[in-house]
Parts: sequence; C-alpha cells; structure tokens
Amino acid sequence: MSTRSLRRAVFLATVLGASSVRGQEAGSPSLFASDEVLELTLAADFSLLKSDREEETPERPGTLTLQAADGRQLVLDVQLRTRGSFRKERANCSFPPLRLNLEEEQVVGTVFEGQDKLKMVGSCRPHRPSYEQLVLQEYLAYRTFALVSDVAFRVRLARITYVDQSGEEEPSGRFGFFIEDDDALAARLGARVIELPEGRKLPPRYIDPTTEARMALFQYMMGNTDWLDDVGHNVELLDLGGRALTVPYDFDFSGIVNAPYAIPHPRLGLRSVLERRFLGRCWPGMDMDPVVETFRGLRVEILGLYETFPYLEEEERDRAIRYLAAFFDDIESSERAQLRILRHCRASP
Repeated sequence: MSTRSLRRAVFLATVLGASSVRGQEAGSPSLFASDEVLELTLAADFSLLKSDREEETPERPGTLTLQAADGRQLVLDVQLRTRGSFRKERANCSFPPLRLNLEEEQVVGTVFEGQDKLKMVGSCRPHRPSYEQLVLQEYLAYRTFALVSDVAFRVRLARITYVDQSGEEEPSGRFGFFIEDDDALAARLGARVIELPEGRKLPPRYIDPTTEARMALFQYMMGNTDWLDDVGHNVELLDLGGRALTVPYDFDFSGIVNAPYAIPHPRLGLRSVLERRFLGRCWPGMDMDPVVETFRGLRVEILGLYETFPYLEEEERDRAIRYLAAFFDDIESSERAQLRILRHCRASP
C-alpha cells in the first residue's frame, strides 16, 4: 500500500471512529445468482405491521413459505419490521417497506442460505395496480446499474403472496424484490461499510473518482437527484484500502420510476423528476471519456433489458425506453456529452 493510500486508510479507520467501518463474511450468493422470479408466501399480522411507523420499530413474527429444489414446501420462521423514511410515513404509503430477519439454521439448503437480514421492496399502495409497476421499475434500475458497474447491489425479483394473519385482508399476490445486504456487498468486494457519525461528511478527496463518476452518470441516466455521496444519502460508502467506493440505492424518486409522490429537491429548480440534472463531481485531471464510453457501449444491453422484461405494462415499458434513449442521445459523442452533461459537474471543496 502506498503512503497516500495508508494515510487514507488511517483516516477512514480512526478519524471517523473505530466503529465507523464494519464487515462480515460473505454470504452464499445463491439468492442473487439467478434472475428467475421466486414464488413465495409471506404470512404475518400485516395490520399490526402497517401500524409500525415510528423511527425504531419492533420485529413481528411471520412465516416465509417457498418450494425446495426437490419440490417440498418449506416454511421458514422470520421476523419482520418496517423500515425506511419517506415510505414509512402513513401519508406517503399505506404499506411500508419491510426488513426480513431470517434464522440461520432454517435457511441452510434453501435459496436463502447465507442470508441474515434482507431488505424487501414491495408495493407502496397494494390496492393500486400502478404502484406495482413502480416496484418493477425500481428493480430494473438496480439491474441496470449492475450492468454498468460491479460495485453494485444485487437484487432478486419475487412474486409474493401476502397472507394477513389478522384476517383483515384477503390473501393477495404481487411483485417485490430483495436487496443484497450492505455487509454482504462489502464482503463480496473485499471492502468494509463506512458508517459516518451523525452530522459528519466524508471529504471528497477520500472518494474514488472513477466509481463516483460512473455512479453519477448512471444517476443522470435514470433521472435521479435524490442522493448525496459525502453524507451517504442513498449512497452506500465502502472503504477499500483507504478509498471510499460509492454504491447507489433507493431510486423511487428518479425519473425512470416516476412515482406520483416523487418531487425534485427545491434547491435544484427542476419542474419534475423527469428533468435530469448532473450532480457528479468535477475531478481535476480526470478523463471522463472512458466512463462515457462504458455507457455508450451498453446501449443495446440496457435498452434490451427493458425491451425483454415481461412484467412491465406496454405503456410503462415504452415510456422507460424513450426516457433512456434520450440519455443515449445526450452521450452520442464526447462533445455532446461534455456540452449537455459533464460541464455541469459539481465543484468539490
């Protein structure tokens, strides 16, 4: 390790605090090794869970039923809790996102082997079919970034039948998806999660320029401005040898998803989330052409992901493809990318 890298590592490990980085053994990749849709049944007292809206919420018991490779029905005990911030507010969502806590002994030999706590994204308003399309669009945003970068969260789509043990709701089936745990992501990359103390910012000089530039251009492509790298807002920060890698998540305020509740931050002066704004940093001396060329070379693959995805309604699919095609027009040449996007980069202090 160079002297400069050593200084960065010392900063991340000590200046941010001894508990600011964490890691764990990499879990089994079986859950995220396939794009096949999982068929699951999740049973719990959902009327009780829907009432859990505080900042700190309790775990509630439930069961997760799935089919084993040999055809047997497996019933796993799980603990569920509500999570999130905006989507946990009752005015914004009738059904908040969930986190599943799995029992290590029960998941051995199943697709969930090696998993512990998992974030699950589901429909924010289950009784409105259009909201299920939002879930699918956000899932595809994660899949798209995984095409752009290896420093990305893995996701797995599932068709979930919800059984309300309170008896207030009839069983219903809808799409949701699981997101790779941040510690598992860090372990897979040989890195550690950085937990910034409250009110603390990460100095830009410790952020890896290439990773940040790739992420920022992706966020522009998806029309997402709901992120800040130096405070870790919707960006996971990972320490890799004294450099902070930036990994985006939570895309429901993006233009590609176009949720009815999503609005741009007032400071940006945008009329809607469909307007794009490049929030990437100006990195002195960095050649952005290779980053842009990465996206340019993935045009067919990215558009193909949306064109062949069978669960989007035709209108939603066509809208997303038009939105992405406009981005690829913006980067048709290096000169055009510089004029329309890159010259608006954010100055770093």
